[in-house]
Amino acid sequence: MERLRTRRQTRAAVLERLLATGGLFRPQLAADCHLTEASISRIVAELRDEGLVEEIRRPAPYHGGPSQMVSLRADQWVAGLDLANERLALGIASIAGEVAFHQRLPLPALSDCVAITGAFEAGIAALAAWFRERGAAPLRVAASIPGLREPAGAPNPIVALDSAWLTARLQSAFPGVPVALANSVAARAAMQLRGPGNPPVETRHLYVHLGHGVGGAWVEPVTAALPIRPIEFGHIVVDRNGPRCRCGHLGCLEAIASATAAAAICGIAEPALIAAGDDWPALVRMTPRRTALLRDALHGVGLVIGNVLNVMPVSLVVLSGWPAALPPDLQAAIGEGMDSSLFGGLAAASVPLRILPASLGTDPRPALAWAMHELVRDGGFAQAPQEAARRATR
Repeated sequence: MERLRTRRQTRAAVLERLLATGGLFRPQLAADCHLTEASISRIVAELRDEGLVEEIRRPAPYHGGPSQMVSLRADQWVAGLDLANERLALGIASIAGEVAFHQRLPLPALSDCVAITGAFEAGIAALAAWFRERGAAPLRVAASIPGLREPAGAPNPIVALDSAWLTARLQSAFPGVPVALANSVAARAAMQLRGPGNPPVETRHLYVHLGHGVGGAWVEPVTAALPIRPIEFGHIVVDRNGPRCRCGHLGCLEAIASATAAAAICGIAEPALIAAGDDWPALVRMTPRRTALLRDALHGVGLVIGNVLNVMPVSLVVLSGWPAALPPDLQAAIGEGMDSSLFGGLAAASVPLRILPASLGTDPRPALAWAMHELVRDGGFAQAPQEAARRATR
């Protein structure tokens, strides 16, 4: 782990470990964060006074050991709205990770600006009503949007949504609460690589998700200036004579390797594939032709990953989405593609590939994870809304 230099960084490191572990005794928390016990005592005292953490008596891990476990408070909240798979999912969760409210709103085509705006209005109203009834307010509000790009307000080629309007609308509904908009793949990276059960990211990772869309993100230590940065991974053109992508170009990786493309190869409806999650292959009568087409698509994914790593080396590649449900011999096509394009080959690069569960469903977890990511990244400090807006797509 890099040496922590600022108060914000040390607080971010502490919050990240508490989020990932569910709670730690102070000596272990100090060791995990590479801090002295004196520093941990000071930081825990600050966070406790600010209502972010609590200390609960637990049996000492050894004779004479500590008996107060530090954990995140269960009565502080974040809120999120996640646009994915032609649904708007909204939810509220405690910073300790318990989802207290969630709802899904159907949407028509993502090109229908009026319908999308109306759905967000309804979703924001439902979130605001939940907090109003309880006399509470969220610590962070986030929205996860496909195709969101920098700078804030840049045209979105996938969703007919004015991100500047959405930021202003959220700030109006939740006065004084920092608001953050994220590209969908960045939010998914936060959900998959931050939080419960995850070790700290100490070196750069590449995260790739193959769902309704195909996206990628660089994931850095939480104390870095930009811990998660989306990249237009799915819109790298791999076949200029290939099928038309929803972005308007021909032969994008997304057009040949998304869940939409996989469902078409397998002769099933994409909503059925997504709803089945890791069980989707049970819906398919696999034939040699379908197997070969899936292998080609995954080989293409590997080719793109390898070429991306030629430009930006990483210590780990993490992939989630529909390939997670396939047998290892088919998944191996990804590594074969990487080996074909990575300079010196996959063995020489020594870059592990980790494939995570599909996580294809439509729920608010990515947006909630992004809200929590922003809270942790800021070290739990309150942040001016205009600063959150400036950082919206990062």
